[in-house]
Amino acid sequence: MGNRRYLSIVLFLVGATAGGFAQAQQGGEKSDSGVAHALRPYAPIGEQQSIVKEKANPNCLEWKNEACTVCGIDSATTISLKNMTKTPILLCRDMKPGPAKVTMVTHAEPAVPGIWEVEFGLGYQTSARTECPHQFIASNNPPLKDSYEVGPISIEAEIPQDGIIQVFACIGLSSARVGREGKETAVSLRVLKLRVVGE
Repeated sequence: MGNRRYLSIVLFLVGATAGGFAQAQQGGEKSDSGVAHALRPYAPIGEQQSIVKEKANPNCLEWKNEACTVCGIDSATTISLKNMTKTPILLCRDMKPGPAKVTMVTHAEPAVPGIWEVEFGLGYQTSARTECPHQFIASNNPPLKDSYEVGPISIEAEIPQDGIIQVFACIGLSSARVGREGKETAVSLRVLKLRVVGE
């Protein structure tokens, strides 16, 4: 008789413990303190990937369907360029493959003060091609000055499947006249606007 009563109590306790555990599992996970908490919702994998792309591409100004459609410099930036060089000024990733247009507006002046002549170009480089024609030639825009407002100048581009394009400025000739002599000099660019826009 005593054994039966003891067995009934044990079975009752086991059943109560199992029921309580099941309720806790349905309500959420148990924390270390024994208090159940609801499972936290997570963003879908596609949204997580988009967030990672956007954080890794601070130069991208507009996104559409997980591809960057507008990349650029959004505030005035000063860059120094050596004479007779191509200088990278913007790297765009995750761009939408296909036709694009690169546009720049800048203020240009010589590192050596004086009346100045310059051949200036806007260009780009991708895995498929490199191009940088001189769109602004000071001698074609007389009179010569000590600084120039250049632009908007633009160039058509083609973004390859890897979605990467690098924009650069190229200086073909740059000289300031000191007295009666010309002296080759570096260039100071204050980039006011630079955009790569997918079409």
